[in-house]
Amino acid sequence: MTTVKLAHSMEKISVKIVICGDYAVGKTTFVYSFLDEDKSLLKGYKPTIGVDIGRKSFVIEPLPYNVIFQLWDLSGQQSFKTVRKQFYNRSDGAILVFDVGRRVSFDNLNTWLSEMIEQTGRIPIVLVANKIDLDSREVSSQEAKAFAKEIAKLTGLD
Repeated sequence: MTTVKLAHSMEKISVKIVICGDYAVGKTTFVYSFLDEDKSLLKGYKPTIGVDIGRKSFVIEPLPYNVIFQLWDLSGQQSFKTVRKQFYNRSDGAILVFDVGRRVSFDNLNTWLSEMIEQTGRIPIVLVANKIDLDSREVSSQEAKAFAKEIAKLTGLD
């Protein structure tokens, strides 16, 4: 996290968050939703090549702080694994995403978690069960909650 004191007494805080998970679990749509971007750009599946970076700024009162979230949407393609490691550098937190309708995307979370912790150390990690609005469900809420508890144990952060 980078903090800069601005002349007019508003602190500017930059927070880097990496978004990780298998291909096609909805990471890019998740980022576009957070950024309030036009989702019509997301018609059909288009894999992220390497990384996409989005930014969103919030003013938090009463101090005030200008918090800038940098969201790094990492490619879920296995072929980008070696270059992906450099994108973890200086991350302040992570969002780990899986598709509840694709068991393999949940099973691969351990690999993602290991890669992330190896590159970042102990940072806050949020687990996101995505595509819960679809009919097919291969991962239960109980399994996801148990995995979230495992993440908390590994990072030491609840």
